[in-house]
Amino acid sequence: MQHVGLWISTRSRVGTMSEAAVKSTLSALRGAVNQLGLYPAEHPAVEEAVALTAKVADILVGGHDEVVLSVIGDSLYLGRTLLPHTSLEFHGFIRELQAAGIDSMTLAGHISTGDVVDLACLVAGRKGDVPAEGTIRLNTSPFTVSELQAGAQMSGLRTSYARSLDVLRGIGMAVGLGQDFDLSGASLVVGQLLEQTLSQPGASVLLSTMKSHDEYTFYHSVNVCILSITLGRSIGMDEDALGLMALGALLHDIGKLRVDAAILQYPGRLNPAQWAEIKLHPQEGALAILAAADAGQEVAAVVALEHHGRFDGAGYPPSSGSREQHLFSRVVTAVDVYDALTTRRSYRRAESPHQAINVLRQGAGSHFDPDVVRALVSLVGEYPPGSMLRLEDGRVALVTASRPNEPPEAVAVTDSNGRLLETPQPLRLEAEVIAEIVMPESVGIDPASMLEQVSVE
Repeated sequence: MQHVGLWISTRSRVGTMSEAAVKSTLSALRGAVNQLGLYPAEHPAVEEAVALTAKVADILVGGHDEVVLSVIGDSLYLGRTLLPHTSLEFHGFIRELQAAGIDSMTLAGHISTGDVVDLACLVAGRKGDVPAEGTIRLNTSPFTVSELQAGAQMSGLRTSYARSLDVLRGIGMAVGLGQDFDLSGASLVVGQLLEQTLSQPGASVLLSTMKSHDEYTFYHSVNVCILSITLGRSIGMDEDALGLMALGALLHDIGKLRVDAAILQYPGRLNPAQWAEIKLHPQEGALAILAAADAGQEVAAVVALEHHGRFDGAGYPPSSGSREQHLFSRVVTAVDVYDALTTRRSYRRAESPHQAINVLRQGAGSHFDPDVVRALVSLVGEYPPGSMLRLEDGRVALVTASRPNEPPEAVAVTDSNGRLLETPQPLRLEAEVIAEIVMPESVGIDPASMLEQVSVE
């Protein structure tokens, strides 16, 4: 197994700003790689992406002599410090780096745009190598695999999440090409997610706030799977039922992979032809699952078919006769909408978790099973983890845990003047001190990343 690494010459604890700089660098580099997949290196779009990558990489290096990024398996390190959230957020891009044979990336001094072009071309499959000397050097990590593994490794829950992404990519490729696939890999990762989620329900709910704009369908599917397991357990499902429902939840959206990406990411109102194609994805997914299912797994296809149905029989595809949505589908439908609403898309902004809960409440009895909605509200609370709230004194708080009939637990992330705190400050909220809900982009915080930081401190 190859590894991709980032090492910072100082061995101090990695802070929020350092991790943000790693994310900015990886995001910009991924953008440059994507542009090189479309245009020649001299194209203005490529030049702009390369310049941005060099700029943010310079910020990452800062005043240090050099910085090296390291990945072992699914885990990304900055120095000896594991970055578990970043590891998952950039899981797909890390796989691209590994496929290009990159063992480590050492960033030294002022990063040159020429070196960025060479690196991006290598990852994009446009070149065979990068010069050994320069501001970016590959495969020169100062740490051995055993040294990094001795520090910290990904938790079992996060490893299961990462494995699920790999499986979905493989299935997605087959579905997109119209090829058959088997469900053995999906069944295996569902079993792992089930075990990890049942043993760590609180951590699982926090992890399900993970988002990815670039691979929305895959991350959304894993989140829906995790939340469906947690919600299903809360309403009394046994493990056999949970496993079958979880398989359907993980695969509920695979039919979208046969829909033109331009339609899925279309920024405006869809025309009738585009909408008709979108509405076919439940049938496409159900047919693909049925073709791959073993005896007893057919209910996963039912979940895929019904996840855009409604409790009152409307939705799509339309119900036939008096057939009701399967209980598994009713759970997945509610969780699907909750996660989708709280995720930013190319055509709309993300809603706050609190607003998403209100949407579910308003649809209870028509769109959603009211018992399922009540159970979900009880599970995540009035202000679910990841909610950002402005207090009466001007501070902004991030909700870290929420329980029925109790004030949510939270941390203050800004002072009363709106300045980000270097270290989040724990507090316990009372309803009367909450002035308003705020969106993360207005504060400049990624809630999932901040939840990660708070949970390990």
